Amino acid sequence: MDFEKVDGLEVLYGDELLADIEGAAGLPRRDCFGKLKEYLGSPVEKLLLYGLRRTGKTVMAKQAMAELPKDAFARTVFIKATQGLAIPCTPAYELVKDLWFEGFRTFFIDECTALTDFPAWTKMVSDGIAARGCHVVLLGMDSLAMWIAEREFLEGRHRKIRTTRIPCHEWRRLLEVKSPRRLGVEDYVRYGGILDFDGVPPETELPLEPAHSFRDPASIDWYVHSAIALNIQNSLARHASGKDFGPLRDLWEGHQLHEAIARIVQKNNHELAFSDLRVPFILEDYYKARGVALELDSNAGRAFKKLNADVRRRINECLCIGGNGQEMQITVREANEIRRYLQKIDVFKNAEVLTMPSTMPEKRRDKPRWQKGTRTLQTQSGIRAGQMRLACGMAWNIMKISGVPIPLKDFLKKAEVAVQGQMLEDIVFADLQDVLPNGCRMFKLEWNAAPGERAEFDVAVVDERDPASPRVSLFEVKHTESDRGCPEKHMKNPCAIAQVAESFGRVVSRTIVYNGPTERRAVLWVNADEFLEAVGKNPEACLFPQLSERWSPLCSFEPWLAAAADPDIPAECTPAPEPEDEPDAASFEAGCSLPSRPL
Repeated sequence: MDFEKVDGLEVLYGDELLADIEGAAGLPRRDCFGKLKEYLGSPVEKLLLYGLRRTGKTVMAKQAMAELPKDAFARTVFIKATQGLAIPCTPAYELVKDLWFEGFRTFFIDECTALTDFPAWTKMVSDGIAARGCHVVLLGMDSLAMWIAEREFLEGRHRKIRTTRIPCHEWRRLLEVKSPRRLGVEDYVRYGGILDFDGVPPETELPLEPAHSFRDPASIDWYVHSAIALNIQNSLARHASGKDFGPLRDLWEGHQLHEAIARIVQKNNHELAFSDLRVPFILEDYYKARGVALELDSNAGRAFKKLNADVRRRINECLCIGGNGQEMQITVREANEIRRYLQKIDVFKNAEVLTMPSTMPEKRRDKPRWQKGTRTLQTQSGIRAGQMRLACGMAWNIMKISGVPIPLKDFLKKAEVAVQGQMLEDIVFADLQDVLPNGCRMFKLEWNAAPGERAEFDVAVVDERDPASPRVSLFEVKHTESDRGCPEKHMKNPCAIAQVAESFGRVVSRTIVYNGPTERRAVLWVNADEFLEAVGKNPEACLFPQLSERWSPLCSFEPWLAAAADPDIPAECTPAPEPEDEPDAASFEAGCSLPSRPL
C-alpha cells in the first residue's frame, strides 16, 4: 500500500511499525498503562492520551501496540504529526479515511494537536471513523488543546488518560530499571516530574548530569517555556483561531503571553501574591537565600542591598522572564485566567487549607469551626528545586563578588534545606491526594497557637465512609533525619486533638514523615522513602498508618488521647508529658498492650 502523504504526517504500519516500537517494549510500564490496554479491548470509543513533554505518552502507545494480538496489530496504523508545522485538518482527515477503506481499524495519532483547528478535527474523527467501529487514540503534548476539544466537541463517549503527574513511588520504579543505585525522595525532589531514563546521576551526591532535562536551572527554564508556556499560547492561538483569548488578549497582542505564563509558574513556586505581579518581579527564594547569608555573616546585608537590583535583573534573565526587572502589567483577572489554564494541563494542583480558631474552647465559642482557603502545589518537583538552586547560586555569586567569606558548599546546603521541607510536604500531600478514596477528604489544618504564631497539621485525612463514625489521620512532614526537637508537640496537645475531633471526627492515627528510621511509637515516626514507596502498594495503610498492621504502634496511646479525641468527653487542655526516650523493660512490656489493628 502506498498512501499519498500529507506534509507533516508520517504513516507507519506493518514491518515499519514493528521496527519503530521495538525499543519501547522493554521499558517499564506506567501505572496508567492498564487503562490504555483496557480501552483497546473494550467497545470502541475515543481516547485522549495527553500530558506534558517527557511524561511517557508515546512510549505507552508503542508498548500498547506491541502487546496487541497479531490480527489486531495487522490492522493498526501509527500516524506521527510533526510539531511546529501547521497541518491542515481536512487533508489529514482524508488520509485517515483512506486508511480506513484499506482495512485499518486501530489508529494511534501522535502529536495530533499540531493539526490546525484540532478541536474541530476531533469532531470529524468522532463522526467518521470512530463512529464506524474503530479505536482512535489521540496523543498530544498541547494538553490545553485536548481540554478545548473535550469541552467543545467531545461531549459524547470518550475516555482520557493524563500523564503529567508522576507520583514519587511510580517515578522511582520506572527509573530504577536503568539507575545504578536505588533512588530516594531526595532524587525525586531534584529530578521529579519527567521520565529521563539516561539522566539520573550515578552518585547520591547528585552532581549535574548533562543528559538530564532538569540538569540545571537553564534547562528547567527551557522546559517551563517550551512545554508549559508555549503549550497554552499555541493551543489558544492555533486551535481557537485567536478568538478565545478572553482576558488574555492584551498580553497576546503585546507578545507577552508566554512570558506572563512563565512568570505565573515561577510566582507560584515562590508563593507570591497576585498583586506582586504588578511591581518589578522579585524572587522570594532570593530573599530566603539572603536570610541564610545573614545568619552566617552579618556583613552579607550590605552586599545584598548594594547589588539587589542587579541580582533581580540577572535572575529574571536566567529564567527567561523578560523585561529586565521592569514592571510588567498583569492584572488579577489575567493571572487568574492563566492559573486556570495551568490547572487544566495539570501543572498546578489545588490543596485545600482549613484555618481553625484557637484551641482554647472559650476563644472559639460562637465562631465558625474553620475558614476555607487553598494553596497551590507544583506537580513537577524538579522545576521547583531547580529554580531554588538558581536563586541560591546567584545570591552566592553576589556575596563572592562583594567579599563575603561564606563557603559555597555550606551556603547551598543550608539554603536548600530551607525549602526542601516545604517541597517534601507538598510531595506527601499530592501523593496521598492521588490515592484518596471516595468518601474521604484531605486538607491542611492551621490555627493560631499563640499571638503571632501559626500552628498546623501538614496533612489531615478525614474518613467519612461511615458517616456515623468519622475518623481522622494527622500528619506532620519534616525534612530532617533526627527525631529531636518538638515536631510532636501539636500531636501531643490534648486541646489541638480535641479541637480536631470536635470539628471532624475521632483522631485514630498520628504520623510524622521524616528522613530518619521508622519508629512505631505512640506517635509514629515513619521514614519518608519507606512511606512514599508504600503509597503505591497499600494506599489505605498510608492514609491511616497506625490502623495498619505495618505501622500500628508497639506501645499504647497516651491515656489522655481517648478523651481528647472524643468530642463527647471533656479534655484537660494541657499538653501531655513527653515520653522517656529509653523506657525500661518493665514499663515497655506494660505499655505494649495495644494490639495491631488491620484495616
